[in-house]
Amino acid sequence: MVALTAVAVAVVGATSSLGAGAGAGAASKTESSPSAHDGLTRPLVGAYYYMWNPENLIAGGSLRQQLVPSQRPPFGLIDSNKTSTATRDIANAHKAGINFFAIDWWPYDPAFSGRNYLTADAAMKEFLAAPDLPEMKFAMFYETWNLGFDAGNESTPVSEQAELHFDSDMLALAKDYFSNPSYLHIEGRPVVYLYLTRTLTGDVAGMIGGARTYLEQHGYADPFFVGDEVYWRVTPQIQVPNAPVFTGQPQLGRIDQFDAVTSYTLYYGDPQQENGPASDSTGYPGTTHIAADQRLLLTLYRNATDNKVPVLPVVQPGFNDRGFRLTTDHPTQPRQWLAGDGPSSTLDQMLRCVAIPEVDPALPIVMVTSWDDWNEDTGVEPIPGTPTTKDDSTSGTAYTQGYQYGGEGTSEVHTIAQDVTLLDRAYARGETGGSSPSPALGCQEP
Repeated sequence: MVALTAVAVAVVGATSSLGAGAGAGAASKTESSPSAHDGLTRPLVGAYYYMWNPENLIAGGSLRQQLVPSQRPPFGLIDSNKTSTATRDIANAHKAGINFFAIDWWPYDPAFSGRNYLTADAAMKEFLAAPDLPEMKFAMFYETWNLGFDAGNESTPVSEQAELHFDSDMLALAKDYFSNPSYLHIEGRPVVYLYLTRTLTGDVAGMIGGARTYLEQHGYADPFFVGDEVYWRVTPQIQVPNAPVFTGQPQLGRIDQFDAVTSYTLYYGDPQQENGPASDSTGYPGTTHIAADQRLLLTLYRNATDNKVPVLPVVQPGFNDRGFRLTTDHPTQPRQWLAGDGPSSTLDQMLRCVAIPEVDPALPIVMVTSWDDWNEDTGVEPIPGTPTTKDDSTSGTAYTQGYQYGGEGTSEVHTIAQDVTLLDRAYARGETGGSSPSPALGCQEP
Protein backbone atom coordinates (compact mmCIF):
# COMPACT_ATOMS: atom_id res chain seq x y z
CA MET A 1 0.00 0.00 0.00
CA VAL A 2 1.02 3.63 -0.35
CA ALA A 3 1.64 5.13 3.10
CA LEU A 4 0.19 8.65 3.26
CA THR A 5 2.34 11.55 5.12
CA ALA A 6 -23.57 2.52 11.01
CA VAL A 7 -25.45 0.70 13.43
CA ALA A 8 -24.47 -2.09 15.84
CA VAL A 9 -25.10 -5.35 14.04
CA ALA A 10 -25.35 -9.05 14.61
CA VAL A 11 -23.08 -11.01 12.29
CA VAL A 12 -24.57 -13.84 10.31
CA GLY A 13 -22.18 -13.93 7.38
CA ALA A 14 -19.51 -16.31 8.66
CA THR A 15 -19.25 -19.38 10.82
CA SER A 16 -16.55 -20.28 13.28
CA SER A 17 -15.00 -22.53 10.66
CA LEU A 18 -16.13 -20.51 7.65
CA GLY A 19 -16.63 -23.74 5.79
CA ALA A 20 -19.04 -22.70 3.06
CA GLY A 21 -18.75 -24.39 -0.31
CA ALA A 22 -16.27 -23.12 -2.87
CA GLY A 23 -17.21 -21.56 -6.15
CA ALA A 24 -15.98 -19.26 -8.90
CA GLY A 25 -17.35 -17.38 -11.83
CA ALA A 26 -19.78 -14.53 -12.31
CA ALA A 27 -22.98 -14.24 -10.32
CA SER A 28 -26.39 -13.92 -11.83
CA LYS A 29 -28.45 -10.77 -11.17
CA THR A 30 -29.96 -12.13 -7.99
CA GLU A 31 -29.46 -10.99 -4.44
CA SER A 32 -26.75 -13.05 -2.77
CA SER A 33 -27.84 -14.93 0.32
CA PRO A 34 -25.95 -16.59 3.16
CA SER A 35 -26.06 -20.32 3.70
CA ALA A 36 -27.98 -21.96 6.52
CA HIS A 37 -24.74 -22.16 8.53
CA ASP A 38 -23.87 -18.47 8.52
CA GLY A 39 -24.28 -17.81 12.25
CA LEU A 40 -21.27 -16.29 14.04
CA THR A 41 -20.15 -18.30 17.06
CA ARG A 42 -16.83 -16.53 17.73
CA PRO A 43 -14.84 -13.46 16.69
CA LEU A 44 -13.35 -13.31 13.20
CA VAL A 45 -9.81 -12.43 12.15
CA GLY A 46 -9.21 -11.00 8.68
CA ALA A 47 -5.95 -10.19 6.87
CA TYR A 48 -5.38 -7.76 4.00
CA TYR A 49 -4.21 -9.73 0.97
CA TYR A 50 -2.42 -8.65 -2.22
CA MET A 51 -2.33 -10.34 -5.61
CA TRP A 52 0.16 -8.01 -7.29
CA ASN A 53 3.24 -10.22 -6.92
CA PRO A 54 5.85 -10.56 -8.27
CA GLU A 55 5.21 -7.49 -10.49
CA ASN A 56 4.86 -5.09 -7.58
CA LEU A 57 7.95 -6.41 -5.82
CA ILE A 58 10.00 -6.00 -8.99
CA ALA A 59 8.78 -2.44 -9.55
CA GLY A 60 8.70 -1.25 -5.94
CA GLY A 61 11.43 -3.08 -4.12
CA SER A 62 11.51 -4.11 -0.49
CA LEU A 63 13.60 -4.21 2.63
CA ARG A 64 14.10 -7.95 2.24
CA GLN A 65 16.04 -7.74 -1.01
CA GLN A 66 18.40 -5.17 0.53
CA LEU A 67 19.38 -7.45 3.41
CA VAL A 68 22.74 -9.22 3.62
CA PRO A 69 22.19 -12.01 2.81
CA SER A 70 19.27 -11.05 0.56
CA GLN A 71 15.90 -12.50 1.50
CA ARG A 72 13.90 -11.62 -1.59
CA PRO A 73 11.52 -14.53 -2.11
CA PRO A 74 11.83 -16.62 -5.26
CA PHE A 75 9.29 -15.10 -7.63
CA GLY A 76 7.85 -18.50 -8.39
CA LEU A 77 6.77 -18.90 -4.76
CA ILE A 78 4.78 -15.65 -4.62
CA ASP A 79 3.36 -15.63 -8.14
CA SER A 80 -0.20 -14.37 -7.77
CA ASN A 81 -1.10 -15.92 -11.12
CA LYS A 82 -0.72 -19.43 -9.74
CA THR A 83 -3.47 -21.33 -7.98
CA SER A 84 -0.75 -23.06 -5.97
CA THR A 85 0.17 -19.71 -4.36
CA ALA A 86 -3.41 -19.11 -3.21
CA THR A 87 -3.70 -22.72 -2.04
CA ARG A 88 -0.58 -22.38 0.12
CA ASP A 89 -1.66 -19.00 1.50
CA ILE A 90 -5.13 -20.22 2.42
CA ALA A 91 -3.67 -23.28 4.16
CA ASN A 92 -1.19 -21.20 6.17
CA ALA A 93 -3.81 -18.59 7.06
CA HIS A 94 -6.16 -21.32 8.19
CA LYS A 95 -3.44 -22.64 10.52
CA ALA A 96 -3.12 -19.14 11.97
CA GLY A 97 -6.83 -18.90 12.71
CA ILE A 98 -7.35 -16.22 10.06
CA ASN A 99 -10.90 -16.53 8.81
CA PHE A 100 -10.91 -14.32 5.74
CA PHE A 101 -8.78 -12.31 3.33
CA ALA A 102 -9.68 -8.73 2.37
CA ILE A 103 -8.39 -8.82 -1.20
CA ASP A 104 -6.93 -5.63 -2.66
CA TRP A 105 -8.82 -4.33 -5.72
CA TRP A 106 -8.05 -1.13 -7.65
CA PRO A 107 -10.76 0.86 -9.44
CA TYR A 108 -10.71 0.13 -13.12
CA ASP A 109 -8.97 3.05 -14.78
CA PRO A 110 -7.21 2.32 -18.11
CA ALA A 111 -5.47 5.69 -18.04
CA PHE A 112 -3.93 4.88 -14.67
CA SER A 113 -2.85 1.24 -14.92
CA GLY A 114 -5.05 -0.40 -17.50
CA ARG A 115 -2.67 -3.19 -18.42
CA ASN A 116 -2.44 -4.28 -14.82
CA TYR A 117 -6.13 -5.15 -14.69
CA LEU A 118 -5.69 -8.08 -17.02
CA THR A 119 -3.12 -9.44 -14.58
CA ALA A 120 -5.33 -8.70 -11.58
CA ASP A 121 -8.35 -10.38 -13.16
CA ALA A 122 -6.27 -13.44 -13.99
CA ALA A 123 -4.89 -13.58 -10.44
CA MET A 124 -8.39 -13.43 -8.98
CA LYS A 125 -9.46 -16.37 -11.13
CA GLU A 126 -6.48 -18.36 -9.86
CA PHE A 127 -7.35 -17.47 -6.27
CA LEU A 128 -10.96 -18.61 -6.68
CA ALA A 129 -9.78 -21.88 -8.20
CA ALA A 130 -7.85 -22.86 -5.04
CA PRO A 131 -9.18 -26.26 -3.93
CA ASP A 132 -9.04 -25.25 -0.25
CA LEU A 133 -11.09 -22.06 -0.73
CA PRO A 134 -13.91 -23.58 1.39
CA GLU A 135 -11.56 -23.15 4.35
CA MET A 136 -11.67 -19.36 3.99
CA LYS A 137 -13.94 -16.44 3.29
CA PHE A 138 -12.92 -13.40 1.27
CA ALA A 139 -14.10 -9.82 0.81
CA MET A 140 -12.97 -7.16 -1.63
CA PHE A 141 -10.72 -4.33 -0.44
CA TYR A 142 -11.40 -1.40 -2.75
CA GLU A 143 -8.76 1.32 -3.31
CA THR A 144 -11.14 4.28 -3.01
CA TRP A 145 -8.41 6.90 -3.27
CA ASN A 146 -7.74 5.97 -6.90
CA LEU A 147 -10.99 7.73 -7.81
CA GLY A 148 -9.07 11.01 -7.92
CA PHE A 149 -6.62 11.56 -5.07
CA ASP A 150 -5.29 15.11 -4.61
CA ALA A 151 -1.88 14.65 -2.99
CA GLY A 152 -1.46 18.35 -2.16
CA ASN A 153 -4.54 18.38 0.06
CA GLU A 154 -4.47 14.66 0.85
CA SER A 155 -8.06 14.49 -0.31
CA THR A 156 -10.20 12.45 -2.68
CA PRO A 157 -12.97 14.83 -3.79
CA VAL A 158 -16.35 13.23 -4.49
CA SER A 159 -17.32 14.34 -7.99
CA GLU A 160 -20.10 13.19 -10.30
CA GLN A 161 -17.51 11.25 -12.27
CA ALA A 162 -16.18 9.61 -9.11
CA GLU A 163 -19.70 8.58 -8.09
CA LEU A 164 -20.39 7.01 -11.48
CA HIS A 165 -17.02 5.26 -11.37
CA PHE A 166 -17.74 3.93 -7.88
CA ASP A 167 -21.22 2.69 -8.91
CA SER A 168 -19.78 0.88 -11.91
CA ASP A 169 -17.03 -0.77 -9.88
CA MET A 170 -19.41 -1.91 -7.14
CA LEU A 171 -21.67 -3.47 -9.76
CA ALA A 172 -18.66 -5.27 -11.27
CA LEU A 173 -17.73 -6.68 -7.83
CA ALA A 174 -21.33 -7.73 -7.27
CA LYS A 175 -21.52 -9.56 -10.60
CA ASP A 176 -18.18 -11.30 -10.25
CA TYR A 177 -17.87 -12.14 -6.57
CA PHE A 178 -20.78 -11.46 -4.22
CA SER A 179 -22.60 -14.72 -4.90
CA ASN A 180 -19.49 -16.86 -4.50
CA PRO A 181 -20.18 -19.25 -1.60
CA SER A 182 -16.93 -18.16 0.07
CA TYR A 183 -17.69 -14.45 -0.07
CA LEU A 184 -17.96 -12.90 3.40
CA HIS A 185 -21.45 -11.70 4.37
CA ILE A 186 -22.69 -9.87 7.45
CA GLU A 187 -26.44 -9.92 8.03
CA GLY A 188 -26.74 -11.45 4.58
CA ARG A 189 -24.94 -8.47 3.05
CA PRO A 190 -21.66 -8.74 1.08
CA VAL A 191 -18.75 -7.06 2.89
CA VAL A 192 -16.64 -4.47 1.05
CA TYR A 193 -13.65 -2.78 2.67
CA LEU A 194 -12.88 0.74 1.41
CA TYR A 195 -9.31 2.03 1.65
CA LEU A 196 -8.56 5.63 2.68
CA THR A 197 -12.13 6.81 3.05
CA ARG A 198 -10.57 9.23 5.55
CA THR A 199 -9.47 11.31 2.54
CA LEU A 200 -12.95 11.57 0.94
CA THR A 201 -14.34 15.11 0.77
CA GLY A 202 -17.68 16.53 -0.36
CA ASP A 203 -20.87 14.53 -0.81
CA VAL A 204 -19.74 11.23 0.69
CA ALA A 205 -23.33 10.39 1.65
CA GLY A 206 -24.38 10.76 -1.98
CA MET A 207 -21.56 8.52 -3.18
CA ILE A 208 -22.07 5.69 -0.68
CA GLY A 209 -25.87 5.95 -0.60
CA GLY A 210 -26.00 6.17 -4.37
CA ALA A 211 -23.98 2.96 -4.73
CA ARG A 212 -26.29 1.15 -2.32
CA THR A 213 -29.33 2.24 -4.35
CA TYR A 214 -27.63 1.42 -7.66
CA LEU A 215 -26.85 -2.15 -6.58
CA GLU A 216 -30.34 -2.69 -5.20
CA GLN A 217 -31.79 -1.52 -8.53
CA HIS A 218 -29.72 -4.23 -10.22
CA GLY A 219 -30.93 -6.92 -7.85
CA TYR A 220 -27.99 -7.13 -5.47
CA ALA A 221 -27.89 -6.96 -1.70
CA ASP A 222 -26.95 -3.74 0.05
CA PRO A 223 -23.18 -3.97 0.69
CA PHE A 224 -21.81 -3.93 4.23
CA PHE A 225 -19.26 -1.13 3.79
CA VAL A 226 -16.28 -0.93 6.16
CA GLY A 227 -14.57 2.47 5.94
CA ASP A 228 -10.88 3.17 6.57
CA GLU A 229 -11.56 6.13 8.88
CA VAL A 230 -9.62 5.57 12.08
CA TYR A 231 -6.33 7.45 12.16
CA TRP A 232 -4.43 10.06 14.16
CA ARG A 233 -5.15 12.78 11.63
CA VAL A 234 -7.76 12.70 8.88
CA THR A 235 -8.89 14.98 6.07
CA PRO A 236 -11.88 17.18 6.99
CA GLN A 237 -14.88 16.14 4.92
CA ILE A 238 -15.68 19.79 4.26
CA GLN A 239 -12.52 21.62 3.24
CA VAL A 240 -12.40 25.33 4.01
CA PRO A 241 -9.90 27.68 2.29
CA ASN A 242 -6.92 28.52 4.50
CA ALA A 243 -8.09 26.02 7.14
CA PRO A 244 -5.82 23.19 8.38
CA VAL A 245 -5.42 20.31 5.94
CA PHE A 246 -5.84 17.76 8.72
CA THR A 247 -7.95 17.30 11.82
CA GLY A 248 -7.70 14.92 14.74
CA GLN A 249 -11.48 14.75 15.09
CA PRO A 250 -13.54 11.86 13.67
CA GLN A 251 -15.60 13.03 10.71
CA LEU A 252 -19.12 11.94 11.56
CA GLY A 253 -20.49 12.95 8.17
CA ARG A 254 -18.33 10.24 6.64
CA ILE A 255 -18.42 7.68 9.42
CA ASP A 256 -22.22 7.59 9.47
CA GLN A 257 -22.23 6.34 5.86
CA PHE A 258 -20.46 3.11 6.79
CA ASP A 259 -21.59 -0.01 8.59
CA ALA A 260 -18.28 -0.22 10.47
CA VAL A 261 -14.96 1.62 10.48
CA THR A 262 -11.39 0.51 10.91
CA SER A 263 -7.85 1.53 9.99
CA TYR A 264 -5.53 -0.02 7.47
CA THR A 265 -2.61 0.90 9.71
CA LEU A 266 -2.04 3.01 12.80
CA TYR A 267 1.67 3.34 12.09
CA TYR A 268 2.58 7.03 12.25
CA GLY A 269 5.88 7.93 10.63
CA ASP A 270 5.32 11.67 10.21
CA PRO A 271 7.87 13.63 12.27
CA GLN A 272 5.21 16.27 13.10
CA GLN A 273 4.20 15.28 16.62
CA GLU A 274 1.19 17.60 16.64
CA ASN A 275 -0.59 15.43 14.05
CA GLY A 276 0.05 12.11 15.76
CA PRO A 277 2.26 10.20 18.20
CA ALA A 278 5.48 10.10 16.19
CA SER A 279 7.39 8.86 19.23
CA ASP A 280 5.33 5.64 19.18
CA SER A 281 6.95 4.69 15.87
CA THR A 282 10.52 5.30 17.03
CA GLY A 283 12.50 2.62 18.83
CA TYR A 284 11.29 -0.70 20.15
CA PRO A 285 7.49 -0.54 20.56
CA GLY A 286 7.72 -1.88 24.10
CA THR A 287 9.57 1.26 25.17
CA THR A 288 6.77 3.55 23.92
CA HIS A 289 3.12 4.18 24.75
CA ILE A 290 1.94 2.77 21.43
CA ALA A 291 -0.61 0.32 22.87
CA ALA A 292 -2.20 2.80 25.27
CA ASP A 293 -2.32 5.48 22.56
CA GLN A 294 -4.02 3.15 20.10
CA ARG A 295 -6.61 2.11 22.68
CA LEU A 296 -7.38 5.78 23.33
CA LEU A 297 -7.80 6.42 19.60
CA LEU A 298 -10.22 3.52 19.20
CA THR A 299 -12.17 4.81 22.21
CA LEU A 300 -12.34 8.26 20.62
CA TYR A 301 -13.96 6.80 17.50
CA ARG A 302 -16.38 4.59 19.43
CA ASN A 303 -17.49 7.50 21.59
CA ALA A 304 -17.90 9.79 18.57
CA THR A 305 -20.93 7.76 17.44
CA ASP A 306 -22.08 6.57 20.88
CA ASN A 307 -21.06 3.05 19.84
CA LYS A 308 -23.51 3.06 16.93
CA VAL A 309 -20.81 2.34 14.34
CA PRO A 310 -18.60 -0.63 15.25
CA VAL A 311 -14.85 0.08 15.33
CA LEU A 312 -12.62 -2.79 14.21
CA PRO A 313 -9.08 -2.91 15.70
CA VAL A 314 -6.09 -3.63 13.48
CA VAL A 315 -2.64 -5.03 14.24
CA GLN A 316 0.57 -5.45 12.28
CA PRO A 317 3.90 -7.22 12.93
CA GLY A 318 5.99 -4.08 12.38
CA PHE A 319 6.64 -1.60 9.59
CA ASN A 320 9.63 -0.92 7.35
CA ASP A 321 9.16 0.75 3.95
CA ARG A 322 12.77 1.89 3.65
CA GLY A 323 13.54 -0.59 0.87
CA PHE A 324 10.58 0.84 -1.06
CA ARG A 325 10.80 4.57 -0.31
CA LEU A 326 14.07 5.26 1.51
CA THR A 327 14.03 8.99 0.75
CA THR A 328 10.91 9.51 2.89
CA ASP A 329 13.01 8.37 5.86
CA HIS A 330 10.13 6.76 7.74
CA PRO A 331 11.36 5.29 11.04
CA THR A 332 11.38 1.53 11.37
CA GLN A 333 8.87 -0.15 13.63
CA PRO A 334 10.71 -3.37 14.49
CA ARG A 335 9.11 -6.76 14.76
CA GLN A 336 10.67 -7.20 18.20
CA TRP A 337 8.66 -5.65 21.05
CA LEU A 338 11.86 -5.18 23.05
CA ALA A 339 15.52 -5.81 22.26
CA GLY A 340 16.17 -9.54 22.40
CA ASP A 341 12.51 -10.53 21.99
CA GLY A 342 11.33 -12.93 19.31
CA PRO A 343 10.51 -11.94 15.71
CA SER A 344 6.73 -11.96 16.26
CA SER A 345 6.70 -10.29 19.69
CA THR A 346 5.41 -6.93 18.39
CA LEU A 347 2.49 -8.67 16.69
CA ASP A 348 1.86 -10.71 19.83
CA GLN A 349 1.78 -7.68 22.13
CA MET A 350 -0.42 -5.61 19.84
CA LEU A 351 -2.92 -8.46 19.77
CA ARG A 352 -2.84 -8.84 23.56
CA CYS A 353 -2.67 -5.14 24.48
CA VAL A 354 -4.91 -3.59 21.80
CA ALA A 355 -6.91 -5.89 19.54
CA ILE A 356 -8.32 -8.33 22.07
CA PRO A 357 -9.46 -5.83 24.73
CA GLU A 358 -10.75 -3.45 22.05
CA VAL A 359 -12.66 -5.91 19.87
CA ASP A 360 -16.21 -4.60 19.42
CA PRO A 361 -18.85 -6.93 20.93
CA ALA A 362 -21.32 -5.69 18.28
CA LEU A 363 -19.01 -6.75 15.46
CA PRO A 364 -16.13 -8.87 16.82
CA ILE A 365 -13.63 -8.65 13.98
CA VAL A 366 -9.86 -8.07 14.20
CA MET A 367 -7.91 -7.04 11.11
CA VAL A 368 -4.27 -7.96 10.41
CA THR A 369 -2.10 -5.76 8.18
CA SER A 370 -1.07 -7.67 6.21
CA TRP A 371 -0.71 -11.18 4.86
CA ASP A 372 1.79 -10.45 2.09
CA ASP A 373 2.76 -6.78 1.60
CA TRP A 374 6.52 -6.87 1.06
CA ASN A 375 6.90 -3.15 0.23
CA GLU A 376 6.15 -2.06 3.79
CA ASP A 377 7.28 -5.35 5.34
CA THR A 378 4.00 -5.92 7.15
CA GLY A 379 3.50 -9.48 5.93
CA VAL A 380 2.72 -12.28 8.38
CA GLU A 381 3.01 -15.06 5.82
CA PRO A 382 5.88 -17.47 6.54
CA ILE A 383 9.18 -15.75 5.65
CA PRO A 384 12.43 -17.75 5.37
CA GLY A 385 15.89 -16.29 5.82
CA THR A 386 18.85 -15.85 8.13
CA PRO A 387 18.61 -13.37 11.03
CA THR A 388 20.62 -10.22 10.28
CA THR A 389 20.81 -6.52 11.07
CA LYS A 390 22.94 -5.78 8.00
CA ASP A 391 21.89 -4.45 4.61
CA ASP A 392 23.70 -3.58 1.38
CA SER A 393 23.79 0.18 1.98
CA THR A 394 27.07 2.05 2.46
CA SER A 395 26.49 2.25 6.20
CA GLY A 396 25.21 -1.30 6.39
CA THR A 397 22.09 -0.24 8.31
CA ALA A 398 20.29 2.40 6.20
CA TYR A 399 17.45 -0.03 5.53
CA THR A 400 17.33 -2.02 8.79
CA GLN A 401 18.23 0.89 11.11
CA GLY A 402 20.05 -1.76 13.12
CA TYR A 403 17.00 -3.94 13.82
CA GLN A 404 16.99 -7.67 13.14
CA TYR A 405 15.18 -9.24 10.21
CA GLY A 406 15.12 -12.79 8.93
CA GLY A 407 14.40 -16.11 10.53
CA GLU A 408 10.76 -15.29 11.21
CA GLY A 409 9.65 -18.53 9.58
CA THR A 410 6.17 -19.49 10.77
CA SER A 411 6.40 -17.56 14.04
CA GLU A 412 3.68 -15.07 13.08
CA VAL A 413 1.36 -17.90 12.06
CA HIS A 414 1.85 -19.59 15.43
CA THR A 415 1.53 -16.30 17.32
CA ILE A 416 -1.78 -15.40 15.70
CA ALA A 417 -3.10 -18.92 16.32
CA GLN A 418 -2.31 -18.81 20.04
CA ASP A 419 -3.69 -15.29 20.41
CA VAL A 420 -6.91 -16.19 18.59
CA THR A 421 -7.46 -18.66 21.43
CA LEU A 422 -7.01 -15.79 23.91
CA LEU A 423 -9.39 -13.67 21.83
CA ASP A 424 -12.09 -16.34 21.91
CA ARG A 425 -11.78 -16.72 25.68
CA ALA A 426 -11.82 -12.98 26.37
CA TYR A 427 -14.86 -12.53 24.12
CA ALA A 428 -16.70 -15.38 25.85
CA ARG A 429 -15.94 -13.80 29.26
CA GLY A 430 -17.12 -10.37 28.12
CA GLU A 431 -13.64 -8.86 28.53
CA THR A 432 -13.76 -6.89 25.29
CA GLY A 433 -15.25 -3.67 24.02
CA GLY A 434 -12.85 -1.09 25.37
CA SER A 435 -11.86 -2.85 28.59
CA SER A 436 -8.34 -2.72 29.99
CA PRO A 437 -6.18 -5.73 29.10
CA SER A 438 -6.78 -8.47 31.67
CA PRO A 439 -3.78 -10.06 33.45
CA ALA A 440 -4.55 -13.28 31.59
CA LEU A 441 -3.60 -11.61 28.31
CA GLY A 442 0.02 -11.07 29.35
CA CYS A 443 0.11 -7.53 27.99
CA GLN A 444 3.57 -6.02 28.60
CA GLU A 445 3.31 -2.24 28.70
CA PRO A 446 5.82 0.23 30.18
